[in-house]
Amino acid sequence: MSAHLARRRALRALARRLELPLEFGASEELAQALTHDSYAAERARDRVVSNERLEFLGDAVLGVIVARALFARHPDVPEGALSRMRAALVGRTALARTAQRLELGPLVLLGRGERATGGAQRPSILASALEALVAAVFLCEGYEAASRFVERHHLAHEQAVAALDPKTELQEYVQAKYKKAPHYAMTAQRGPAHARVFSATVTVAGVAAGSGEGPSLKLAQTAAARQALANLRRADRT
Repeated sequence: MSAHLARRRALRALARRLELPLEFGASEELAQALTHDSYAAERARDRVVSNERLEFLGDAVLGVIVARALFARHPDVPEGALSRMRAALVGRTALARTAQRLELGPLVLLGRGERATGGAQRPSILASALEALVAAVFLCEGYEAASRFVERHHLAHEQAVAALDPKTELQEYVQAKYKKAPHYAMTAQRGPAHARVFSATVTVAGVAAGSGEGPSLKLAQTAAARQALANLRRADRT
């Protein structure tokens, strides 16, 4: 089997695996999305185009899709926290992790130097390939298809990245609503030194909002913040 035919079959198989139309697997956009600039540079005479322009577009499309999803899923989270969540989800680490899960590395065409030094597993190359792939889906199948792709293959697996520390989330929530910071206090500690249990409360706008326990003061405060968030949001809905 020729290398060209093997490549075509591999891209069609990728399209099937990603639940995208078979025609997408034969598209010029998909082929370009998986072409690194090191490969294109070595084949400049053949006018091979790298994925850099698609990466630029994919970055913007991905940002909109992620922002829209976070806006809809977290109606009570203020802008600052949403921005941090979005940054985590569109950052290199998260994108490279998804690219690895989708097994994009072996499909990215690399120049000889990049291939020899393990470029197929380099986070920057993987993240760029995923951004370019999002752009390819957007151009060929439209925004809604790109949104489904990102939801199914990226966001559904990255919920832990988007989760905020309860203390940070409470800080953002309280600052936005009351223009004041929450106040934590240790209320008790018990048990032997090797198995200490701490108790803490958090006060919001002068009112006790939550309490919690943990094997350290920090964990007790985190538990108190988690309870406070639940109580405050429950009160907002009533």
